[in-house]
Amino acid sequence: MNEQEGKHPSTDLTAGHTVRRYDQELARLRTLILQMGEHVSEQGRAAVAALLNEDDCQAYRVLDREPQIDYLSLDADEEIFRLIVRRQPTAVDLRIVLALSKIAAEYERAGDKAARIAHQVLEWIEETDVLVEPVRASLQALGERALGMFERSLRAVAAFDVSQSLGIFEDEPDLDQEARELRELLNGSAQEGLSPRYAITLFYCAQALKHIGRHASNIAELVIYVAIGQDVRYRNREILIETLRHRGY
Repeated sequence: MNEQEGKHPSTDLTAGHTVRRYDQELARLRTLILQMGEHVSEQGRAAVAALLNEDDCQAYRVLDREPQIDYLSLDADEEIFRLIVRRQPTAVDLRIVLALSKIAAEYERAGDKAARIAHQVLEWIEETDVLVEPVRASLQALGERALGMFERSLRAVAAFDVSQSLGIFEDEPDLDQEARELRELLNGSAQEGLSPRYAITLFYCAQALKHIGRHASNIAELVIYVAIGQDVRYRNREILIETLRHRGY
């Protein structure tokens, strides 16, 4: 397989080897990791629903399903190990395998954040505090932003799509703004009718949601690394977006 640095990937980067079995192994690995990401997305949606609806049943379901993500992570690690030992990948193939390994780790951490939200819900579900509308609306907006970014990361990984990754970067300022607005509401918890303990719980949930969005951004960086061969960590986002959009991504 030849690398085409700086060009749009016109074909599946995990296909094209003379050994067809190799293509199948790479495709299976990516499918396994995408399956893991889909489970995390479902967990995130369920955790936010439990938070907004004060639903302990939904929170328990999130915690009950958490081991599925851990098992998929172990399966992915085993697939990566076998593929490296058997095929000894080099160049772009090694880039793909290493990136998929890191993507799996990001998915696992995002799943942990969903579980953290579920734990927080169960801690205060018996309290008398009520989720007031301004806070509810702010939490919902932050959750939609973070999970939208995460779900876009799934589409980016499915095709090593640079455009989808740039869309995640473009959402980062809104994620930060919505997190700030929610934090300001929680800092004024007395005015919002929230007890300090409840406000702290919601703050932890908000932090978990923001981190889910950050995991999506980390995944987007890895997708770009695979697709065009450039490590874009620590690069100025505005310049990066403008440069790659100008190239037609």
